[in-house]
Amino acid sequence: MTLTEELMQAALSAPDDLKARALRVLRGMAQTAPVDRDTERFLTLKECARRLGVTSCSLWRWQVPGHELGGRPKFRLSEIEAYLTSDKFRRRAAELREQDRARRGGSK
Repeated sequence: MTLTEELMQAALSAPDDLKARALRVLRGMAQTAPVDRDTERFLTLKECARRLGVTSCSLWRWQVPGHELGGRPKFRLSEIEAYLTSDKFRRRAAELREQDRARRGGSK
């Protein structure tokens, strides 16, 4: 069996969702496809901060959701982005602003 025949057989026997994902990649649409939680890569806090354009200290203060893998915190960018648009984060941001005002003596 040639390589082309093997590829065709694999494509024909693949589940429908896998076929659809493969077609999106071949058509150059992989970036616009929804995030697949099973295959999304875990990132360090620094990597997430760099991608979002903020400091890792800010993400730590904001208490972004994470996972402990191998004794180290790891994060999914999609989960952090969802958290940053949530009501829970808005409350946390307001709490941090209030703490900063109290620390500065109530100015602003």
